[in-house]
Amino acid sequence: MAGFRAANRYAKGLMLFALEANQTDLVYAEMNEVKNVIKNSDDLRIFLNSPILDAKIKEATLMQIFASFSKTSQTFISLVVKQGRENMLSKIAEQFITIYDIMNNIVTAEISSAVELDQPTIDKIVAKAKEGLDANAQVKVINKIDTSLIGGFVLKVGNTQIDSSIKTKLASLKKQFLNKDYIPKY
Repeated sequence: MAGFRAANRYAKGLMLFALEANQTDLVYAEMNEVKNVIKNSDDLRIFLNSPILDAKIKEATLMQIFASFSKTSQTFISLVVKQGRENMLSKIAEQFITIYDIMNNIVTAEISSAVELDQPTIDKIVAKAKEGLDANAQVKVINKIDTSLIGGFVLKVGNTQIDSSIKTKLASLKKQFLNKDYIPKY
């Protein structure tokens, strides 16, 4: 919990810094990249979590990795490393993205399906999901593949989940058979 609070505070600070520099969209894109780079690199995560390595080495390495970033993001990353919070950089980026999404009325819709969905299908699912949202809300779609679903999809929007997967329907049928709900009662 303490890690979350610290990450949230740093993310709020970065948001204020980005607003002041009028670079929120740019910093948002860069924090998405930070999150993805750290998420996809085990070596970088180990490097950032190492208590043995000096902060100057970590800072220099991160500045090389993110050399194309804006001065705002580079200054912030440098500050995080100097404060000894480089192991939280991914969490800070995630919190910044969350704050940005809230400020810009962006809702994340996560669609899990057994196979890759084509764009018209995704558009239909998102259109249905938008019916319960604010008219001005923008929907950011994350499409995940989960072969265990067998067929259908699971849609998560905020705190709402719509499960239309074959896996769930089969589990429901199994439960009915085990409870013997299928036996007619005359």
